[in-house]
Amino acid sequence: MKRQSAFLKVKGILYLLFSLTACVNTVSVENGSENQREIPVKLMATVQSGTSTRMAGNSFEEGDKIGLYAMIGSGSLEGERYADNKCFVHSAENEFVPNEVMYYPEDGSDLNLVSYYPYAEQGIAAGESSMSVRVKTDQSNQEDYSASDFLVALQRDVQASENPIKLTYKHRFFRLKLTLNPGDGEDVQQMLAADPKLTICGFFTKSKYDFNEEEYTGFLDEENIYPAGKWKVSDGKLVGQEVILIPQDISSRYQYISLKAGGKIYTAFLPSALVLQSGKQQELQITFVSDEEVLLDAISGEIADWENTGMEETESETAHEYINISKLKFENSQVCKVMSGGRQVAEICKEFLVNPEITSQAIVAYPMKDDKTTDLSKGIVMQLIGETGKVHGGAVAWDLEKKTLNYTAGTIAAQNYLSVLADGRIVLSRAASDDVLSLTYLDDVIRDVRGGVINNYSIVKVGTQYWMKSNLEAGSYIDGEQIPSLKEMHEGAVGYIRSDVGNYFYSADVVTTHRMLPKGWEIPVWEDWTLLMSYLNDDVSTLKSGDWKPMKEGTTIAEVNNLSGFSAEPVGMCFGSYNVSEYEGKYLAYWTLDDAGGVPTEVFLLKTDSNEMIKGNTAKDKAYAIRAIRK
Repeated sequence: MKRQSAFLKVKGILYLLFSLTACVNTVSVENGSENQREIPVKLMATVQSGTSTRMAGNSFEEGDKIGLYAMIGSGSLEGERYADNKCFVHSAENEFVPNEVMYYPEDGSDLNLVSYYPYAEQGIAAGESSMSVRVKTDQSNQEDYSASDFLVALQRDVQASENPIKLTYKHRFFRLKLTLNPGDGEDVQQMLAADPKLTICGFFTKSKYDFNEEEYTGFLDEENIYPAGKWKVSDGKLVGQEVILIPQDISSRYQYISLKAGGKIYTAFLPSALVLQSGKQQELQITFVSDEEVLLDAISGEIADWENTGMEETESETAHEYINISKLKFENSQVCKVMSGGRQVAEICKEFLVNPEITSQAIVAYPMKDDKTTDLSKGIVMQLIGETGKVHGGAVAWDLEKKTLNYTAGTIAAQNYLSVLADGRIVLSRAASDDVLSLTYLDDVIRDVRGGVINNYSIVKVGTQYWMKSNLEAGSYIDGEQIPSLKEMHEGAVGYIRSDVGNYFYSADVVTTHRMLPKGWEIPVWEDWTLLMSYLNDDVSTLKSGDWKPMKEGTTIAEVNNLSGFSAEPVGMCFGSYNVSEYEGKYLAYWTLDDAGGVPTEVFLLKTDSNEMIKGNTAKDKAYAIRAIRK
């Protein structure tokens, strides 16, 4: 589909022209009559202009393809289809020509029509109402930008007629229009000459769209996206670039825009208040100051067929050639990714260092390998938390085969700044060098996509292991299918129980499906717990957090300090008809798979009166919590 400028719109009014032709088919019918006339379907596309918009100039080009489904009467996409993903190709004569002739039903039945652009060969599978959709990553390419514009048209009760049947196509994705405002001391013409390059980071580029529910599920492939259009000056600003996105949630300090200009890289985080709604658009205004910052100024609506979504204010975000450690609160995750130009260049962890030479919480920075994984053999201690004097700056080298820590003590004061050189080396200072990278940081989180819902889970590094920092809280499998909700556990029950305070407990059969966790994350085997406790010198107190209560009046509560950051709270468990509250504050139990990672055979159990690692049983009438480990 041709778009002649960054501000062109699709009114999306297409016509289906069902015309009577000289073509006559011979068909057999019950009464034995022949030469029954049938009406072939011919599609012609036009663009209807609208008075409510200043945008025009959209048209289909030769070779553009649309898909068409047709159902008879009250039929649905999930049922029998009269026409199944028929492909129509736009011709040089400005009409859509089918790959094979399609006729109306000979008995005169009405049709329900579903059409979409751009055409996909796989389309909607039989018995389903969803299909895979995507946006292209390089939308600066006109063809890929056009292919990113997902349009849908629905029409019910269509009767055979020589008159055109009008289908109104609606945008189903979200369009973000980009504007650069010159800050104090900036000249808009100089900004234009610099040709600022934008990269949109942190968005899923694939999903499934349900034509019945008009919603998106199963998000995949988080990739950088490059916007369409060319900059031009308008009202003292740079305008003309835009990007099409699949509607999805915005997470705090996750999605951002990287701007490269004058040899420097700047960053503007998108506000979590920004809502990517299907068929909507907004304008994002970024105030640019070359020597200091990129300021995300405002988000406003535009007048167009893409509907308005109003105004949104947001905070500024400064990009520097260093990371200020004092700004890392480690509230959303105890692992942070250091980014430059959309790629990770380092990792910073708040972790617990334990070996014969050291027992301390620390903030440790690690460089990245060429394969984009963290190099745990070259860690540098920026700060030993709670320590004063010149004891910081030590070397941290993890032996991944032996799962042990080699530590070399530091001899400098606590460091608050981190820089990364172009060759990947970490420098504990605000380095002054021509090859210093512009940096920002992201909270490293687990992106848990279930159906159309995206949740983020914090990560904690303990030794060489990366764990989910909280228990799983999901009422559906990873593919979006709902898990049965139970009131109590009994043998043979399959589902989950949610306590009055919001904790989730799962039956063994739910765990056995292996459909509970995002890709790359697994339910631990007993060896994982053994390695965890071995690193922590079998001190369970370093795992525990929260309010642990005595088993009964007068009994002892074992120490709780959570030095590891694992944050194991006494959420309890479910046992037969016993109320969950009977165990809250006293127990915590995690499902554990057998050594082959197949079925749950044991439980990692914590008790309020003990700081020993305990193996629990996996009785069929019990439900336990899930804590995931990265594999």
